[in-house]
Amino acid sequence: MAKQQQKISSKQEAPKTVVAATPRFSLNVKLAFLLGLIAFCVYANTLKNNFAMDDYTMIIKNSIVTKGAKAIPELFTTPHSMGYGAIPNDEYRPLPMAMFSVEYQLFEVNAMPYHFINILLFMGCVLALFFFLDKLFEGTKTAVVFVACLLFALHPIHTEVVANIKSGDELLSFLFAFLSLHVFLNYSRMGKAKDLLLGGLYLFLSFLSKETSFTFLALLPVILFCFREGQRRRGVQSLVAAGIAGAVFLVIRFTVLNYYHANHIGQMDLVENALAKHGLSMESRIATAILIMGYYVKLLFVPYPLVCDYAFKAIPFTHFSDVRVLLTIAIYAALVVFAVRRFLKDRKDPYAFSIAVFLLTISIVSNIPFLIKSTMGERFLFYPSVGFCLAIALLAAQLMKKAGKAGWDAMKDKRIMYALIPICLLFAGITINRNADWMDNYTIYSTDLPKVPEDCRLNYFVGYQVQAMSYNEPNPAIRENMLRDVVKYYRKALDINPDYPDAIADLGATYFALKKFDSAEVYDLMAIRFIPGSVVTRNNLMGVYLTSGQFRKAISLGTESMRIIPGNVNEYADLGSAYLSLKKYDSTLQCLKRGSAIDPAFFGINAVSAFLYNELGNRDSVNKYEALAQKSNPSFVIRR
Repeated sequence: MAKQQQKISSKQEAPKTVVAATPRFSLNVKLAFLLGLIAFCVYANTLKNNFAMDDYTMIIKNSIVTKGAKAIPELFTTPHSMGYGAIPNDEYRPLPMAMFSVEYQLFEVNAMPYHFINILLFMGCVLALFFFLDKLFEGTKTAVVFVACLLFALHPIHTEVVANIKSGDELLSFLFAFLSLHVFLNYSRMGKAKDLLLGGLYLFLSFLSKETSFTFLALLPVILFCFREGQRRRGVQSLVAAGIAGAVFLVIRFTVLNYYHANHIGQMDLVENALAKHGLSMESRIATAILIMGYYVKLLFVPYPLVCDYAFKAIPFTHFSDVRVLLTIAIYAALVVFAVRRFLKDRKDPYAFSIAVFLLTISIVSNIPFLIKSTMGERFLFYPSVGFCLAIALLAAQLMKKAGKAGWDAMKDKRIMYALIPICLLFAGITINRNADWMDNYTIYSTDLPKVPEDCRLNYFVGYQVQAMSYNEPNPAIRENMLRDVVKYYRKALDINPDYPDAIADLGATYFALKKFDSAEVYDLMAIRFIPGSVVTRNNLMGVYLTSGQFRKAISLGTESMRIIPGNVNEYADLGSAYLSLKKYDSTLQCLKRGSAIDPAFFGINAVSAFLYNELGNRDSVNKYEALAQKSNPSFVIRR
């Protein structure tokens, strides 16, 4: 009987074990994909845009970048602006310049791929931020982190960084900075040496992109010793790695800038930073800088109006008696007090952390401890907005927690959706609309000027763009009206800042185009007093003298110019033309010989030579130089 029961039981099937299906993608991966998709969608319309603003100086007209990828070694051994013009207080940002050189090698002047790469970098920034914050809070606040990163991806304050190709430096700096924090967190938990080395490398790459991330050297201890307080030894090792990265960068930066005499921090351009104004009291400078800090807070909550430029007089100077200054001080003081109190209660307090991120990252662009090269810039909020977005997400989660809900259940609540969806749609709409303003220089300048009509540089920029467009206008009457508008913009810029060399020089050129030679002479002479070595201005004034028949003035100017700028071949051609007009043939010939020694193919030299030999009756030489001149200008013909 027992054997029979055993036989029967052996025929029975063993109970099946039910194994839960493992999801192909984790929740974090799905959320990251969604964030990346949203980031791409809101900036997709920048793909239609052209180059704008500093895109020209950093890429299109940069003599080093336009050499292509072969210029990368040179870019790592020269100051930031060297390829466009030497300045005394330059920066050292070789990594984005190297990226631009590779892009130019591949795409040249096709703007679309550049914009596409900027969008990809921004997506990378959003994802790096998401994974870092989620790891920081050990996966306990994934819903909050997602909302914070969603707000970050949609916030209109970032349009300048993404839509302006040049701001690839900001994107690279941010991306590598948060990657470094992520792997330093990995090291604090796992202790793998590769994470320590990788964290230091990422931070070094961030420094090579833009110095803004230097504030992370102050933020890193908060992360390592508060959120990872049980791993003090690894925290110290991470700080050492970060410190080495910073020290190596500073040594390289100092060496390169000093070699090119580009490390004079005290020399500041008034047009770029109004706070550098000579004679401005320290009280007014600090009060105005504090007011600007208040504007930053306002733009985070209400991102309107957005302006591409905040130059001299865009923000009027103020004093500590200004109620707005006092309100700003109160706001920042309240943030500090609130953060400190929360931190003393709980070193892992997320509110304290978000405020620390905001205050530390905005401090370096505040113009209070030291002046930077801009009065104000929306790009300067790229880092600080992380703290803002995280704080807003935390506040939303706390309000829902009081209602008895938390995590994803809270995010699904109708009340939070009613608040979140309209904000996201509003931010997305403003961002997409603002992207279109960055279509090209004229669009962004003319759109923003009415918002800050007293900005001297924006007035100049609009005038410059209209002047450039007038050269391609075939209708003389329309062209003249355009040039008259240019005069109004330049004169407005000079009313705001009478010592604006670029506006003075270009106003002289505009008067010349309008055949108002007396006015052109006045402004060209003013420009030369500001910049004695300006080749363009001297050539412009020489054109005024030659066109108006003031040949002796032309000779005096040309003689002086040859002494100051001996390699200016155009000056030799113009001086020869002046001598020829006075029938001083020997002097004409001497000028042409000296000019030809510099550049024998220069059109002006060959054209004046043809005119000279035509007057001397030497037909063979006329034919020779006429043919040479026609290589540069096929329509050139000597009337015999």
